[in-house]
Amino acid sequence: MATPVTNQTAPPAPAALPKVHRRRFAIFYGLLAVLLACGAAVGVHMATRTIVTPKPWSTFVPLSTTPESAVREIALHVENTTVGPSGAKLTTVRGGPLSVGSDPAVLVKPDAKATGGYKFFEGASVEYQICGTTTKGNCAIDQKKIAPNTSGALTRRMAYELALMTFHYVPEVQNVAVLMPTLIKGQKPRILVLSRTENKDPKSLEAAIGTVRKVGNPTSLEAQKIATLTDPLIFHYEVTATSDNKPVYLLAPITIKDTAAAATSAQKTP
Repeated sequence: MATPVTNQTAPPAPAALPKVHRRRFAIFYGLLAVLLACGAAVGVHMATRTIVTPKPWSTFVPLSTTPESAVREIALHVENTTVGPSGAKLTTVRGGPLSVGSDPAVLVKPDAKATGGYKFFEGASVEYQICGTTTKGNCAIDQKKIAPNTSGALTRRMAYELALMTFHYVPEVQNVAVLMPTLIKGQKPRILVLSRTENKDPKSLEAAIGTVRKVGNPTSLEAQKIATLTDPLIFHYEVTATSDNKPVYLLAPITIKDTAAAATSAQKTP
């Protein structure tokens, strides 16, 4: 039987994909696989990683937005967290601008290198006053409830803590003065003074003052450490005035003779 004659021809075979296109698709799919693998690895890491949160500078942070309120918060915090060996509150603490009565005051100390022989502390200053909880109204700490050596170590620690917390949380303050309580009868007034320019902010509050506990009797080693730390910062003082009647806290270094006399008096105290 004869094959029918037709004018139609068979369709041409599809052209082969150029080699360059095949290479591009291979590279694309390869990169996609790498990205998917990286994504899976990142997902596993995010799901299993351990998040390390840095420790806060201190457990307490003032909530106030003004310097004056923050200073009062710091004073109340230190007052409430430092107690004597019996667990009772050791002192009260008042905080505010450095003043004599209602008049702003300045801090001045002898300095042979300064003009006129005195150094005036520049910038805003705040004042804290630590008082014993006696009812005599003289800020003394009752020796019948706590020995002078113990109260001395704890109140020094309080004063230093007040200063460090103020510098860390109240950047407007340049100088801190802490009026110290009387520990023994006849003791001259003492004040702890620290300037921001003389202080390097510690990594944490506990690292700076963790050597003396807040509760109970400090050991002799703890008391020695806090004394070494605060001795250069503690002065005798008197309240006087400048030529234009501006109140002044005039600081005077505590001499070895003063220290020896205080120690002798403390030993004689029953």
